[in-house]
Amino acid sequence: MSALTSPIPENSPEIVVAVFSVSDPDSGNNGKTISSIQEDLPFLLKPSVKNFYTLVTERALDREARAEYNITLTVTDMGTPRLKTEHNITVQISDVNDNAPTFTQTSYTLFVRENNSPALHIGSVSATDRDSGTNAQVTYSLLPPQDPHLPLASLVSINADNGHLFALRSLDYEALQAFEFRVGATDRGSPALSREALVRVLVLDANDNSPFVLYPLQNGSA
Repeated sequence: MSALTSPIPENSPEIVVAVFSVSDPDSGNNGKTISSIQEDLPFLLKPSVKNFYTLVTERALDREARAEYNITLTVTDMGTPRLKTEHNITVQISDVNDNAPTFTQTSYTLFVRENNSPALHIGSVSATDRDSGTNAQVTYSLLPPQDPHLPLASLVSINADNGHLFALRSLDYEALQAFEFRVGATDRGSPALSREALVRVLVLDANDNSPFVLYPLQNGSA
């Protein structure tokens, strides 16, 4: 074995994994050899000069489908009886940031009763990333509201690490019955990939207003 590359990056076709040579000290057919690998693997064994072989990937590999391959190099001579030698190598597939975070739901509906205490935890969003390492680490953020008149920054906040949402101030059903905004989930890969989800907040009414007499006028005479 003169060269072995592991791990190899996913999504890259025809990568040279290994270069090796084969020798048999016998003479004639007893010294002629045939090399092979398993047929169910996405690798090709290409013969070169002077009993050298190159092991290459047959196509681009996907780490999320399979992260490791165990390859058995089998060398058989042409003598009688045939003798063979096996050599095992392990090839690992390294991650490339090719998956964006995915939210568990495309939209979330949260309920909060009016007159809530400030900094109340009202719900959470969650996203996962099929990549590994920093490519799978997700950061959450509030996206600019589509309604320019919605004071989103004073209504809610989000924990960037876990997606927990908090009501920043006490909500009043009589002033604001519902509002919606978008949250983003961005991984820490390079380049970073992101997705977004819609969050709807419904404010639930509380019996905090007494009836008011409209007529007759309270300052008028009967």
